[in-house]
Order: sequence, then C-alpha cells, then structure tokens
Amino acid sequence: MMYLFAKTFFSFSSKLSRETALELGEKIGSTFWRLGYRKKVILKNLDIAFPEKEKEWKEKTGEKSLQSIGRTLVEFPKLPEYVKNKDIDRIFVIEEGEEILKEKGGKIIVSAHIGNWELGGAGISRKYGKIVSLAYRLKNKKLNSLITQIRESSGMKIIFHDQPLKDFLKALREGMTIVFLVDQNALRHRGVFVDFFSLPASTVSFPAKLSAKYGYPIIFSYQYYDFKTRIYKGVVKNLEIPDRKDVKSIVQSYTKEVEIAVRKHPEQYFWVHKRWKTRPEGEPENLYT
Repeated sequence: MMYLFAKTFFSFSSKLSRETALELGEKIGSTFWRLGYRKKVILKNLDIAFPEKEKEWKEKTGEKSLQSIGRTLVEFPKLPEYVKNKDIDRIFVIEEGEEILKEKGGKIIVSAHIGNWELGGAGISRKYGKIVSLAYRLKNKKLNSLITQIRESSGMKIIFHDQPLKDFLKALREGMTIVFLVDQNALRHRGVFVDFFSLPASTVSFPAKLSAKYGYPIIFSYQYYDFKTRIYKGVVKNLEIPDRKDVKSIVQSYTKEVEIAVRKHPEQYFWVHKRWKTRPEGEPENLYT
C-alpha cells in the first residue's frame, strides 16, 4: 500500500513544473499541520530548543517546518530530471566554502535535515564529484528500491548502514566523499551524548570514528531554501575540533554546527523527529509523553 502510494505520488510530482511542485509541497505541509501531524512532538522539540520563544512563534515555525518537508517530498522525484537537464546548477549553489569541496582526496561530510538535504546531495555530487550517501534500509523492499533508484539516478551512490566497514573505507580510498546525516536520535549503543540546545542528545558517532581512526578530513555542510530566489544555497565549513583523535570531541563539534545552522533556519528543520528520545542513564526514559 505504501509503495503504491509513493510510486503514484512520485510519478505525479515528477511531471509538475518546479513552481507548481513547490506550491503543492507547501500546501501539503500546511494541511498536515492543520490535521495535527506530529504536532505534539514538533512543539515539544521547539519548547526544548527555544524556551524563550512565544507559543505563536512556535506554532508558525512548526507549520513552516512541515511546509519545508513538503517541498522536499515533491522535489525528490524530480532530482534525476534536474541533474539530466542541468537545472540543478541553477537551483543549487554553494554560498560558502566551495573551495573545501574542490579539495582532492577522500573526505567525510556531516550534514543535517535542514532545507532539502536530498537536493543538496544531488547538487554536490553533480558539481564536485560523485558522493556516497549513507542510508538506512526500509523494511518495505519495493519502497526501498524505488527511493534508492531515484537517489542513484541523481548521481549519488548509496551505502546502507548494514554494509561492512570495508565498503566505506574503499570509497574513501578511491577519493570519494561520504555523506552522513548526523542530527537524528541515536540508540545508546550507536551514539555518544553531547550538548544540543543545552540538553544532552544521543548522537551518531560512526563518521567521527572513521575520521579519528583513519585520518580522513571531516567537514560540515547544509543547504537552506532562499524564499526570494526560490533556490537552495549550500554552506560548507571546516570543523573546529579540539582533539581530532577523540570521538566525542568530533561529535560535539559537528553537533554544535548543526545547532548553529538550525538557529539560523528553524523554520526549515526536521522538528518531527524525537531528537532527544534516548536519555542518559538516570534520566526519565521519555521526554515526549
């Protein structure tokens, strides 16, 4: 059922003009907000991250965040076309740090669910050499295959989380760039607790371990939607890491950059996720009850 719905929706969206698709995505986001989709989780996250903000601001930010997700959903199936027709060169530009992406050799990019992360990956791959993106397998095999096909048709190579370490190292040794999204809640055995909006958050540590052990450079990148020009602008930064051999130090460094980016564009962040779900021992098990 989910596969058929996604296939139909993607087929429909891919045929729309970009302007129509963006408008549809925003309407979908607003509709989901009115229907109460993940509203309690979104507002709880905003309470944690921005306790000083008024309720009205949080309500508006919550709706806009769903509109941002809507834009991402409707443009996702259009990515192969954007790349094929080179439209991606027009609608995605690097605003800061382009010289970092041009450096030769294997590198690790850590990013976050801000703006259209799928379009950003396709844009970087198109302009600066094929990237490898970490993905989690969906239980629905047909849906997983559909989404993977769109990503790979957009120029990205996919490595799944359950593939062996040697696959990641092979890509890096071949001079490729591996991209990890590092802003979602990690199970206790998969992450380390670092500060995120003044509250400990269990954060994925695998890219930090790769960098610390094998010496590959690790950088931060994200993209945001410019409402005036209706294009996505990418930001790329070197991380300030006190100790490049210490995993927790690296994780804290990229989590800090995620927070800085989210503070700049809170209306484009993925607030639907229970970011602080995993708690340190001794703390309440669930902040979202």
